[in-house]
Amino acid sequence: MSPRKKNVTAKDIARACGLSQATVSYVMNNKEGKKISEATRRLVLQTARELNYIPNSTARSMRTNRSMSIGVVTGWNNLSMGFSLVLRGVKEYLDAAGYSITLLHDDVNAKNDHEYVRYYRSARIDGLLFLFYEMEPETMALLQRERIPFFLVDESGVWHTADQSHTLLEDGIRQAVSLCRERGFRRLKFFSLQRGDSLFSKKWNLFSRAIQEEFPQAELQRLVFPAHGEKNEGLREQFYQALCQDPPDAAISSNPRTGWLVQGAILRREFSLPPSVRHICLAASGIFELVYPTITCLDMPLEEMGKYAARQIVRSLSGLPVEEHTFACALKEGHSTQ
Repeated sequence: MSPRKKNVTAKDIARACGLSQATVSYVMNNKEGKKISEATRRLVLQTARELNYIPNSTARSMRTNRSMSIGVVTGWNNLSMGFSLVLRGVKEYLDAAGYSITLLHDDVNAKNDHEYVRYYRSARIDGLLFLFYEMEPETMALLQRERIPFFLVDESGVWHTADQSHTLLEDGIRQAVSLCRERGFRRLKFFSLQRGDSLFSKKWNLFSRAIQEEFPQAELQRLVFPAHGEKNEGLREQFYQALCQDPPDAAISSNPRTGWLVQGAILRREFSLPPSVRHICLAASGIFELVYPTITCLDMPLEEMGKYAARQIVRSLSGLPVEEHTFACALKEGHSTQ
């Protein structure tokens, strides 16, 4: 039997970086009150990845009285390369910080009996990251009532409170409204998928408000389609019928799955360029680069947002304040609006 390979230690990382072992420990454990430059922190984390450093999570869990795992709750509309980018950023940071990921399911009709609440109460996770999750005010209130550390990552940005007076998403949506006004797309249909009993949609609220303020001449209609148990073929047929009965100047979709299906319905109605019905998807997704015509959508630094959220949840568990950071969002025009 071959001898077991020796694990890389914090001492090895310190030697490779030319730093003290204490400095490496401060970085890896996010120790409070230690002034570590951003360049040093990046050097330590990069070296840890290159040396395949794997922290002893069992020993650390006993030492810190934590599970050393972060729960990740995904939204149901994650048909998106963007989702993969956020998750990659989250995993890269948590791996280096010695945390594992626990994927959790969410039942929108569960009220207070959510799986992630049970996991936190039983000390199986230390905190939560919600990725591309349509969080309603009731859910936010539940998390705060249970005192569960959490961050939400979506096209609105990265959040940990209900205070979202101005969001990253709002910048992209207002650019979409400006494009509709400039191109004369006056008759607009907003396509939404409903899962569960709620009709809540942050994007609908932001888009309709921006239309009222910046393009009041537009005729905006919201179409809501029940999605629970409905296959893609059925939804695409419903979208096609809605487009044929009363064709708009432009269709507005609210997430990657809806955008993909709406574009299919538009092409079925008339395969042409420029399309007879223009299309804007209020989501960030690399999948739109793979469809024809390419869909006008949002462009965001998703992997960077994932790393930032993971860093903040780890900092919050150490009692450190949230670091302020500004992300940029821009409307990325494809052939669907040209």
